[in-house]
Amino acid sequence: MGKVTRRQFLTHAAGAGGLLAGLGAAAPAFAGRTLVAVPGIDNPLEHYPERDWEEVYRNQYAYERSFTYICAPNDTHMCRVRAFVRNGIVTRLEQNYDHHRYKDLYGNQATAAWNPRMCLKGFTMHRRVYGPHRAKGPMLRSGWKQWADAGFPSLSDDPKLRSQYRFDARGTDSFERVSWDEATTYVAKALIAIARTYSGEDGRRRLVKNDGYPQEMLEHWEEAGTRTMKLGSSLPPHGVIGKFGTFRMANMLGLLDAHVRKVGPDKAKGGREWSEYTWRGDQAPGQPFVHGLQTSDIDLNDLRFTRFTVQVGKNLIENKMPEAHWLTEIIERGGRIAVIAPEYSPSASKADYWISVRPGLSDTSIFLFVTRYLMEKGWYDEAYVRQFTDFPLLVRTDTLERLKPQDIIAGYRNRDLSRGPGVTIHGLTAEQRDRIGDFVVWDQSSGGPRPISRDDVGRHVGAQGIEPRLDWKGTVRLVDGRQVEAMTVWEMYREHLRDYDIDTVHEICGAPKELLERLAKDFGRRFWDPDYKGKPREAYPIAIHYGEGINHYFHATLHNRAVCLPLMLVGSIGIPGSGAHTWAGNYKGALFQGSLWSGPGVGGAYVEEDPFKPVLDPKAKIGRENVRELLHGEEMSYWGFGERPFIVDTPAGRRNFTGKTHMPSPTKLMWYNNANLMNQAKWIYHLLVNVNPKIDCIIDQQVEWTGSAEYADVVLPANTWLEFQTRECGVSCSNPFLQIWGGDGIKPLYDSMDDGMIFALVAEKLAGLTGDRRFRDYWKFMLEGKPEVYIQRVLDASCTTQGYRVDDILAGKYGEPGAALLLFRSYPRVAFYEQVHDSVPFYTDTGRLNAYTDIPEAIEYGENLVVHREAPEATPYLPGVIVSTSRFVRPNNFGVTPQMLQAKTLDADLRAVANNKLAWKEVKKTKNPLWEEGYRFFCMTPKSRHTTHSSWATVDWNWIWSTNFGDPYRMEPRSPGVGDWQVHMNPEAAKDLGIEDGDYIYVDANPVDRPYAGWKDSDPRYKAFRLLTRVKYNPAYPYNVVMTKHSAWIASERTVKAHETRPDRRTLASDTGYQSNFRYGSHQSVTRGWAPPMHQTDSLFHKKTGTMGFVFGFDVDNHAVNTVPKETLVRIRKAEPGGLDGKGVWEPATSGHSPAHESAFTARYLAGGVVKVKGAGE
Repeated sequence: MGKVTRRQFLTHAAGAGGLLAGLGAAAPAFAGRTLVAVPGIDNPLEHYPERDWEEVYRNQYAYERSFTYICAPNDTHMCRVRAFVRNGIVTRLEQNYDHHRYKDLYGNQATAAWNPRMCLKGFTMHRRVYGPHRAKGPMLRSGWKQWADAGFPSLSDDPKLRSQYRFDARGTDSFERVSWDEATTYVAKALIAIARTYSGEDGRRRLVKNDGYPQEMLEHWEEAGTRTMKLGSSLPPHGVIGKFGTFRMANMLGLLDAHVRKVGPDKAKGGREWSEYTWRGDQAPGQPFVHGLQTSDIDLNDLRFTRFTVQVGKNLIENKMPEAHWLTEIIERGGRIAVIAPEYSPSASKADYWISVRPGLSDTSIFLFVTRYLMEKGWYDEAYVRQFTDFPLLVRTDTLERLKPQDIIAGYRNRDLSRGPGVTIHGLTAEQRDRIGDFVVWDQSSGGPRPISRDDVGRHVGAQGIEPRLDWKGTVRLVDGRQVEAMTVWEMYREHLRDYDIDTVHEICGAPKELLERLAKDFGRRFWDPDYKGKPREAYPIAIHYGEGINHYFHATLHNRAVCLPLMLVGSIGIPGSGAHTWAGNYKGALFQGSLWSGPGVGGAYVEEDPFKPVLDPKAKIGRENVRELLHGEEMSYWGFGERPFIVDTPAGRRNFTGKTHMPSPTKLMWYNNANLMNQAKWIYHLLVNVNPKIDCIIDQQVEWTGSAEYADVVLPANTWLEFQTRECGVSCSNPFLQIWGGDGIKPLYDSMDDGMIFALVAEKLAGLTGDRRFRDYWKFMLEGKPEVYIQRVLDASCTTQGYRVDDILAGKYGEPGAALLLFRSYPRVAFYEQVHDSVPFYTDTGRLNAYTDIPEAIEYGENLVVHREAPEATPYLPGVIVSTSRFVRPNNFGVTPQMLQAKTLDADLRAVANNKLAWKEVKKTKNPLWEEGYRFFCMTPKSRHTTHSSWATVDWNWIWSTNFGDPYRMEPRSPGVGDWQVHMNPEAAKDLGIEDGDYIYVDANPVDRPYAGWKDSDPRYKAFRLLTRVKYNPAYPYNVVMTKHSAWIASERTVKAHETRPDRRTLASDTGYQSNFRYGSHQSVTRGWAPPMHQTDSLFHKKTGTMGFVFGFDVDNHAVNTVPKETLVRIRKAEPGGLDGKGVWEPATSGHSPAHESAFTARYLAGGVVKVKGAGE
């Protein structure tokens, strides 16, 4: 048969259609749209063919209306997205391309370079909205409802009730659908009952004697059962009303306490405000030590000014997709990029050079080497170092504390700073001023010591007639006549850094020496490169960016401090394009900043409004007289640590490393919002088995039925961003956009509510149950559908938004309806611009960037100077050892010796406080017993490209894209769904263990406490909670490094049962519809809670989070325990072959086109041998 052309086929097909019609066949469903012959147009430039067919294409994109909303998951972007609606259904989502129109009050305007802003996750948001995993209505766990119906009998008085009502088996209990009226009534009654149960002397007995909480945990309980209630929300800047509303609810519980304990407003106690930023492990815990601020970050377009950037453990290309172009454009503009990371990452592929290092923060040593190199070469900005850093300040070497004027000048009185910026701008109190005191430098002009205050920075140093000397050491005479050695911080570091020569650092971290030196030269380029030499610091700004890859390790405090040292030397902090910044989650509620001149910010104007006297005038502004702080902050990480403070029975005695300011109270009620809390919790299986049974009520307020709902008592479904029925307002820590949206989207698909309305309805029930209408009045404008009243109050009270009107923003007065620019000093926002440009003190005790810390905790733990430390677990060497021979490092090991640590794997708490000091030549001979037992793989758990933490993890296409095992047809019956989850592993390491590409493997961590303490082989939950996953060969990873993306949906008892009993073997729970990404376990099977002592000091002086002011010790999401999930070693074992249904090899691994199985052609292609360039070599 001859070949039939496409045109001939269409012609005959059209004829056949006509024949059928002529024979009286029924009219086709698409009458008038049958195929016809293609017109024979030889030259379409002369005559274009018929185009009616294009209507089909256009109709696919037809819509009836559109609206914008903010895509606000757990990242930093807050992209404005346009949704297109047809027949009441969102059919597609697109970027809005509007940022070039955003303006502020003064006419400043953003640029088109921000466009477009959106990612693949945003494009599939409607697949979440309309997907199968939504929480569709209020639900109560059956056992919990029975307990409530029985009158909430005390579970502490009769622990058997915890089994009777299945508090110890939440994962296998059933749920009952209830109305909103019923759900909010149950919640309100639970709040009252739990407050009564755990108040007063009966509460003390139940908490300490019955439930076994240590006495120290009553430090902030203060007789109030409301202090056992923990309320938290992830990413409060994503929603002033709904997310900050969680903490407003916690503050309102002070009114409940007044009813329960019959006390007045002055003695009433609210709930405890749980953290979110530190609990996720996202804060850089060392930053407050250096500059006193919670976190240094920038508007990402500030990268336009950067000439050299170092990405350290930060995969910005993959995880900051809407803003990643700002990084790559550095090279386009002649700048340089270096990447420091164990693996060859997407960001490394964009860099000028990549430095591979051993995981576990071995690269702390790199920045100590660079600091030494710059000091030895003389490549530093001497004026900057003298004016803005603590390098010139004197330290006593006998006590390791900073020399005080009172030490050497009898009767010295601290300088009066009451008119200085520390007091008038930053809110320094008289008591804090006295506690900080003044400091001493060695003055070159006078040849002796001179007092200096924290306000004496920048140009004020010279104005005082002081010339601080950097390189001084000697003796000083104390007022008691004794002479002691003192020296500048500069001189201490010159001696201290002898341990970090290039050969030693090469051995510590594994980085090539030539790249270490190249990095140091790039930091010092302004002092030797003819293109920059002699030019001001603004000519060569340097920026360092890092994130979870650093902050998720135990000794991140030291690393964070170390990266700042070279920048302090070259003067690259406080100018455009400069600084050390961390990117991990949109934490910055402080963007609604309170100040002495603007008012109390979001914290006072909304969260801490006085519930005893709520302001009912919709036009009123909230002043400090309307604020009553009844809630009390608490670090959620203590729950994740096993619901306990860090109190250790050391060989030297019992020691409380948590102190007072950080101390948690017992948890009896958890209410979390905007967070898949259980899924994200490190050590979750330990918490589910051993901790949560003692919690009387767990409330999950969320959009989807996640693992958190699986283990909750009450599920309160919230609306998605597209379904908000009222206005909401949000901001971002990586761009300057102030945005309002809501009220014009789609109707809720299910029986869900806006977050703010959920709180308001519970408050309304409390009003009815107590007879006190103030509960209802506290949420008056939410209940009336007018939350913009609260938004306006926040705008009026925040220094970054004062002057804006909600109505003006919505009307598009500032260029785009619903958008405006936040009011910063500069565009882009530059961290510490005021400090350097205006000579205003940094937020530290010294008013300077601190290379040294003399707080007692740091001295005792051996971290007064920045050192490199090995990890307490993720190391092949002696756990926790300090690599130093410095005489200025004098740690207390609390009796935990190197010999003890190497004899066997000690309890994690003992390893965490083992402060031993050894030279590197000794350290490299030591062993970590856990490593010797076969746990020889560092396990990294970064964020996924195709999910935002756990969001989108079960959206079909995102799951397919997330791994190499995605399959929409699900041909592999073992797959949990349309995809699986995977561990990336070096091919040679896998082969050495007999593991083929695509095999299923078991991933185990320290068996003492993971997946949970007390597990047994015979326990069905051990099988369910042990991690089973696929392996994927990936040569980008070093031999002893494995990686799995974090936050896929965890396996539960129900999903495991479904996998083992359903005919199709999907991990889809039969009664709740919960879908796991795993067959068994999850990435959290190998993590545990840690409580680093340096995160828990009572002495660190730093800025408050949300308002101008200072604090010593704990502050929520500021100076607090930062979880460290990467602090783990794992063992890998083969479980099942990777071929279909466990038979043979995974087929793609046999194609000849996969890593470690390359065919001759593929190998030639990868080597560049396939492409032939004509004329090459001629």
